Amino acid sequence: MKFALALIPFLFLTSLRAADDLPEPTISWKYPPEMTGSRVEVYRTIGDVKLNAYIFEPKDHAKTDRRPAAVFFFGGGWKGGTPGQFLPQCLHLAERGMVAISVDYRVRSRHNVFPQDCVSDAKTAIRWVRANAARLGVDPDRIVAGGGSAGGHLAAATALLPGFEDDDNKGVSSVPNAMLLFNPAVVLAPVDGHPDLLTAEKFADIRERCDGRPQEVSPYHFVRAGLPPSIIFHGTNDEAVAFPTVQLFQKAMSAAGNRCELKAYEGQPHGFFNPGRWKDEAGAGAKLHFYKTLAEVDAFLESLDYLTPAPIVETFDAGFDPKRFSTPIPNKNTEVRDGVMWTRGSSGGKYPPMVYLPVSGKDLTISFRYRHLGPGGMLWFFIDGDDGFGSVDHMLRVKLLRDGVVLEVDGHTKDANHPLLQKTRPADAISGAFRTNEHFPAQKVDLSANAWHTVKLVFRGESVTMSIDDKLWSEILSHANFNAGKRKLLWMQNGGEKGIEIDDISVRAEPAS
Repeated sequence: MKFALALIPFLFLTSLRAADDLPEPTISWKYPPEMTGSRVEVYRTIGDVKLNAYIFEPKDHAKTDRRPAAVFFFGGGWKGGTPGQFLPQCLHLAERGMVAISVDYRVRSRHNVFPQDCVSDAKTAIRWVRANAARLGVDPDRIVAGGGSAGGHLAAATALLPGFEDDDNKGVSSVPNAMLLFNPAVVLAPVDGHPDLLTAEKFADIRERCDGRPQEVSPYHFVRAGLPPSIIFHGTNDEAVAFPTVQLFQKAMSAAGNRCELKAYEGQPHGFFNPGRWKDEAGAGAKLHFYKTLAEVDAFLESLDYLTPAPIVETFDAGFDPKRFSTPIPNKNTEVRDGVMWTRGSSGGKYPPMVYLPVSGKDLTISFRYRHLGPGGMLWFFIDGDDGFGSVDHMLRVKLLRDGVVLEVDGHTKDANHPLLQKTRPADAISGAFRTNEHFPAQKVDLSANAWHTVKLVFRGESVTMSIDDKLWSEILSHANFNAGKRKLLWMQNGGEKGIEIDDISVRAEPAS
């Protein structure tokens, strides 16, 4: 059964522990930085200036590997800064299996240069990594550009700006394959129709910094179709890079058909993700925001198949961590008892009791066990993702009744006359897309006994293979949206007062075929 409603992977928000439960990220604010765990190579020499690349490699990395790589550019208004700003992100990504590189570039305070020169260095860095990919053990087709503030501008510039390629690696592309943009400066010149985007004083300052030529290095002014996927992290109270500028950039990127996700951090200032920059409560908040952005970076890279999702195994035994779930546990309907999750009753509202579990990945094996304790009617199991039309939404719904199984596949379309349109749901406010539903006929399966049943779903590409108790029931569905990132599991049930027990939840990445 096939129909084409392609999904684009989406990030999920990972639950975080309290700030005092988290390890302290190590950041080197000195210049030159102390980049423990790296090895150093010179990626560019200009006169007597040697620009370093600080390279962090996974354990047991070999030159014959083809690892994805992330190249980070520090912030500092193109005037100062240090590669040590992204030391903790580099250490983390190397631990996850990527080659991570934080590079130095020329800045005004040390080299008397303008942002145009910084762009040239940034493009050289991407070209250097790609040209030396075989020697570095890097996949030249999986290179990520990342950075914060002015460094976020440079990461975006490598993908969007034409020109500024004056190094020796002629014919090698300086365009990265993805972008990680932290409070990036993406609008450097006035925009028609948006006179109040920035103050006249702010534009004058940017113009002075850019040697009177800001538009030639303004990423927004070069938005077009076919750009790499990107994610932006930005505080709504950013005093240095106004939040409306990234909103405008994201809207233009999406309108051009590019994947561009904006993660807004309500009330947060510039550099909100930098632990160690802030004191007292602000420091604890920055630590939490560091880990939150890191989790969102992971999910974004997992959706691109640059990282392998960490497995989830939940047995509800000793050591059960309720923070793994988005749903607070315990609550009035759900608790963990005797090594299982017990959920019961009816919410009394529009929907029956629900439990949410964040996940990540494309090709996954998902399994769990369940049993009714009384005469309750059903357990409804959802796999949620995002098809690029505005929000996380249902991808596949498996309704386990006492006498059968009902399958539903959802997607989105901008065709208001699509035959599978869900008539009762309005179009998404941002994208204008409508939800579609494919309802399949009920399949008779005897699930009437209050006995344990094992549910298993194996997603590979555009297909999912489903089974109950291996041979009791099985089905294979094919659909374009199954080849997208899964972001959330949802159990919805009507189990009556005696309820339903759920146990042995497992989510594991499928090995590459």
